[in-house]
Amino acid sequence: MDLKNKIVSVIGLGRTGVATANFLSLRGAKVSILDRKSKEQLSELSNQLLPDVDTIYNNSDPLPNSELIVISPGVDIESEFLQGFRKKGIEIISEIELASRFNDVPMIGITGTNGKSTCTSLIGEILQEGGNNTQVGGNLGTPFISLLGKGQADYRVLEISSFQMETTRSFHPKIAIVLNITPDHLDRHENFDQYASLKEKTFENQNANDFLILNYDDPNTRPLGKNCPAKKIYFSMKDELESGVYLKDGGVFASINDFQGEICKLNSLSRGLRWQVENVLPAVATALLLNISIEITKKVLGRFAGLEHRLEWVCNRDGVDFINDSKGTNVGSVYKSLNTFDQPIILIAGGKDKNADFSGLKKIMQEKVKHLILIGETRPKFRSVLNGSLGYEESDSLEEAVHIAKGKAEKGDVVLLSPACASFDMFKDYIDRGNQFKSIVNNLGE
Repeated sequence: MDLKNKIVSVIGLGRTGVATANFLSLRGAKVSILDRKSKEQLSELSNQLLPDVDTIYNNSDPLPNSELIVISPGVDIESEFLQGFRKKGIEIISEIELASRFNDVPMIGITGTNGKSTCTSLIGEILQEGGNNTQVGGNLGTPFISLLGKGQADYRVLEISSFQMETTRSFHPKIAIVLNITPDHLDRHENFDQYASLKEKTFENQNANDFLILNYDDPNTRPLGKNCPAKKIYFSMKDELESGVYLKDGGVFASINDFQGEICKLNSLSRGLRWQVENVLPAVATALLLNISIEITKKVLGRFAGLEHRLEWVCNRDGVDFINDSKGTNVGSVYKSLNTFDQPIILIAGGKDKNADFSGLKKIMQEKVKHLILIGETRPKFRSVLNGSLGYEESDSLEEAVHIAKGKAEKGDVVLLSPACASFDMFKDYIDRGNQFKSIVNNLGE
C-alpha cells in the first residue's frame, strides 16, 4: 500500500488515532487527525503526534480532499458525516485493516463478547514463556498499528472487538478464536445478527493451513465457520471432545495433534484463573497447536495473576470475599460471573445503558443473588425487569452501595461488583469504576 503523499484523514484523537496518524506520517502520507473534542481536552494526546501531523479540533468531518479515511474504534462506520465520502468511493478503513496490510507476522486473533482480554494476555504469556518473541495488543492496550514499529516478532496476539472489524478486509490470523457471542453494544450495532456477523469476520480470510478455535458450549459459536477451510478445534466446559480441550474429573484434558490426556488439575490453576476456566481452555488449545510444551503451559497456568477489573479478588474482610468485576459491562459477562461462585452473592449492578435486555439475568439472579444493590441510570430498567422477584436496594453512589453490601454480607458470602452496564454515567470508564470500588473496599472499617 503506497502512502507517499496520500491525503489521509484520521478520525478520533485517542490512543489508536495517535498511533495511526504517526504510522501514516512516517510513511510519507499527508495526515490530518480530527476530533470533536477541544484542544484543551486532547492536549496530552496531541503532544504525542509527530510535528507534520495536522490537528483539527472541535470537528470530526474528514477533509473534503481526503483520499483515504481511517476511523478509530469509537467511530461508527454508519456515521452520517462519512456517508458522502462513501458515495464518492473514498476508502474508509479501520486501524486494524491498515495494520493488516503491513503485517507480515503470524497472528492469533481473539474475539468474543466476554473473556477476550484474559485469554489474549494468557496466550501471550504462554508463548513468551515458551521462548517466542511475542507482541500482545489490539483492543487490549497497545494498538495493532503500534506493534508494527516494535520490530520483528514470532507472533502477534491480538484482542479484536466488533467495532474494529466493521471495515476490515485483509485481517488474516493463523489462529482465530471465538470465545462466545451474546448480545452487546446494541446501542451501536443495528441488531444482534449484525453484531454476530462482525465476529465472523475474524476468520473470513483463513485457509486450510490455519486454525479456528470455537466454544462448543455456546450455541452461537459452535456452528460458525461452515464455509471456512481452516481446521476447527473446539473447547468445552461440559462435554468430552474427540478433538479439542475440555474438562473432565476435575482437570483440563486435551486431544489435539499427537497429544491426548490431562494437562493439569483445576486446583493447580492460579487464583485468577480458577474463576475463568472457560478462558483457559482456548489458551491451552493454542499452546498445543503451536507446540508449546505441557510443562511450560502448566507453569504459566499456575502463576497467571489475571487481569484487573475482571473477576479480580480484592480482599477478604470478616470472611467475605470482595470481587471487582467492573469490566463486566454486558449481560452475558455478568451471567458468567454469577455462575462462577457457589457462595451467596451480594451483587452491585447498574450503570449506563447499552440498549441491553436485562431479562436474561432475572432467573440466575433469583438463583445466585442473595441481595442486589442497583446504581446508575439503569435502575428503573432493572426495577421493571425484576418486578419484585428479588430483594434489592438502590444507591446514588458506589461508596454507599459498598457499605450496604458489607452490611448485608455474612461470613462465606461474596460481594461482587459486576454492573452489566457501561460506566460513563458515573465514572470516567470501567477502570475508574473498578479502582474506586477497590479503594472503597480497602478503606472499609477505617
